[in-house]
Amino acid sequence: MSDSYMREQAEALAQHLKLTDGKSGYVEATADGFVVYLRRKFTGKQFPTWDGLPVEWNENVGTHKAANR
Repeated sequence: MSDSYMREQAEALAQHLKLTDGKSGYVEATADGFVVYLRRKFTGKQFPTWDGLPVEWNENVGTHKAANR
């Protein structure tokens, strides 16, 4: 899979989770799948995969980490 494809999917996942304000969290594309960093507990049902790739969830991370600084 291409890096640009993974970035697009990470962006799509971030939009799906409404992580577009730059503060509440972000999605990182890795070689194995996606890593989600959230400032708060995720209110919805966490799903184990996105586009067939595994999703790792990290909740209650610090503000700087959630903003990917």
